[in-house]
Amino acid sequence: MSSAQPVLQQFAELMAARRQQRREPEWLQAWRDNACSALLASGLPNRRLESWHYSDADIWLQQYGERHALAPITPDTDALQIPRDEPPGDQLLFNHGYLTDEQLDNIDRDKLTLLPLADLSAAEHGELLTWLQERSSSDPLGHLVSALAPESWVLIVRAGTQVSRTVVLSQLSSRPGVQAGQLIIWVQRGAQATLLDDFRALDGCAEELTLSHVLLKLDADSRLTYVRLQRDSASSQHYGVVEGDVGRDALFRAQCLVGSVSAECGDQPHSNRLRNGFYIRLAEPGAEFVARGAFAASDRQHIDYHLTVDHMSDHGRSDVLFQALAGDRSRAVINGRIHIGGGTRGNDGHFTSHNLLLSDTAEIDAKPELEIYADEVACSHGATIGQLDEEQILYLQSRGIERELAITLLMEGFLKSGMLEDLDEELARFLRGHLLASIGGEHL
Repeated sequence: MSSAQPVLQQFAELMAARRQQRREPEWLQAWRDNACSALLASGLPNRRLESWHYSDADIWLQQYGERHALAPITPDTDALQIPRDEPPGDQLLFNHGYLTDEQLDNIDRDKLTLLPLADLSAAEHGELLTWLQERSSSDPLGHLVSALAPESWVLIVRAGTQVSRTVVLSQLSSRPGVQAGQLIIWVQRGAQATLLDDFRALDGCAEELTLSHVLLKLDADSRLTYVRLQRDSASSQHYGVVEGDVGRDALFRAQCLVGSVSAECGDQPHSNRLRNGFYIRLAEPGAEFVARGAFAASDRQHIDYHLTVDHMSDHGRSDVLFQALAGDRSRAVINGRIHIGGGTRGNDGHFTSHNLLLSDTAEIDAKPELEIYADEVACSHGATIGQLDEEQILYLQSRGIERELAITLLMEGFLKSGMLEDLDEELARFLRGHLLASIGGEHL
């Protein structure tokens, strides 16, 4: 028996209790049962899995379970009174994985549909139901959240529509404990939208455990920009999985950022652990995936990103670029894999990460991979790890800029390369502010 087996057993008991409590349609009960069986067969995420090689999630979950209850906590009745700082947009407010409020602009109300997963109907949502039942999660964490989440929601961007404002998914953690949330996003044929998925902890000094799962289905000719901002507490654990299928001539853009921890932490050292997995399938001809990421790890933070892009059809395009800083005794991980399926033609895939070490005790693990089973491709991968250029620092000092400010300016410019272009200006300003706060900068 592994050291994490008691944790898996406790999760199994929780999932069984959830199944008994829910009054869900037969197909959904079977879907959750299949997820539970898959998790029990594979075990919790662990280092034996290549995608989790740098994160001891099973051991960390065991340690958390020894100190706290693993059952997801209930909504906070005061959550709606807590001020929010997200940019203007259509608001979907979640607290500990539960939907607590929705505020949609009248212009966009007819373009968006939000409903519980259990309310999907074969008559209206048959295509999505078939996709869900045929698709198996690429990650054990996806199975865990599918079976455990107290609520699962579906957001539909209706065919042929363009959502005028950013859709803000405010994921608020206002009390210590476990929150497990699942969201399924269906962007129908020809639709366009921008989503900000903002994970925010208020009582930043308290331990919290966040388990999140996002499933994406992009139909033909659709466009989705998905921004994932994480600003957890100083001692939190956050494990997230984003899985998506991109249809014919559709475009999925992803922006990944780690902001500063909650202001309530004061000078408490950062020891939070964060791992995000992106598993994207370019399922039909002409599908595209573009991803940018930027973060600065400090103190004893552990920040791990794993991305897998499967080119399953012809003329797909993927372009991934991450910029990472690591200082103090922190650890940063950028693990990426591009897979080109056999029998495909004209695929174009690129994965690059640039990384800077800011101290002798920090660690960065960069592992780009190409797995190609076709001849007609244009692919590249690469990773760089270095330090700030001392000559550039001296140059700025020679122009009257103090050394500390010169270092900050260079870090700002480095991280800026990890931002998507053409974002809404208010959204971009909001993201830059939180990215700079993580390095103490003010100038980007």
